[in-house]
Amino acid sequence: MYPFHSIRATRSLLTAGTLVALGTLTACSSTPKPSEQMAVARTTVSRVSAAPEVTTNAPVDLQKAREKMVLAEKAMSEENYVIARRLADEAQVDARVAETRADAAQNANNLKQVQDGIRALQDEINRRAKR
Repeated sequence: MYPFHSIRATRSLLTAGTLVALGTLTACSSTPKPSEQMAVARTTVSRVSAAPEVTTNAPVDLQKAREKMVLAEKAMSEENYVIARRLADEAQVDARVAETRADAAQNANNLKQVQDGIRALQDEINRRAKR
């Protein structure tokens, strides 16, 4: 009786494993092509890459976005749509982070110029007040 239970358990495990494998394959094959996400990510990375202030102030984030876009394109060509979608989304986010960092650097520069102007005006006011 014991060997029968062992064979039955083995068959149950094999059946369960087969069902899981089939389910995984079915899920992969039913994943829609992320054409829209790819197009949006491509456009975002391209637009951000064209901005000179981004390449100057956030080169690392921009490079990460470009690299993820290349990997997304590769995954897309291999019909690995889940990975392609994830990488395209990440590339888009990294490009936006680069853009935001560049904006922050530009804003910091503008603030410094305004503060320098205020200091110069205050110095002029102080100098004239001493006369």
